[in-house]
Amino acid sequence: MNPAVTRGPDRLEVRAPRTAPALALATGVVGLAAGIWLATLGGTASLVLGLVLIVFFAVGTVRAAVRLLRGRPLLVATPEGIDDGGSIVAAGFLPWSELGSIDVLPSRGGGMLVIGVRDPEAVLARTTPARARVGRTQAGRLGSPVVLPASVLPVPAEELATEIEAFRP
Repeated sequence: MNPAVTRGPDRLEVRAPRTAPALALATGVVGLAAGIWLATLGGTASLVLGLVLIVFFAVGTVRAAVRLLRGRPLLVATPEGIDDGGSIVAAGFLPWSELGSIDVLPSRGGGMLVIGVRDPEAVLARTTPARARVGRTQAGRLGSPVVLPASVLPVPAEELATEIEAFRP
């Protein structure tokens, strides 16, 4: 039984493993410290490089902290549909009437969970322009903009696909 997956008779909730954002947060803090140290050494090159590191690692650190604290599920499946919070497009709630097949594509490190949508453009219209661009590229390569890579899934994609399909009316 994986604590990142909550199974109930009318709900399947999948959360990302906590190790990835914790590691990103630790890396960000070290990068910020290095940037601050460089910025205080003196000299133009050290100052510029230090400021670049501070900006770069500050963004990553904040994002990692938000991911750790937010705790929003990657995916929730119910008899009504699927709520996607883990794909690059973060499509939100998708009723079963908007969904096509749920497939697993092989990839390095495990399979990718591909949640097919009947109208990709309608789904992409509900997200930000930057996410929509990435989603269009992903849909062209993988068949759908809603894809959860193996790196974020706490259990094998094949297992999730089977459990998700059980909720389809």
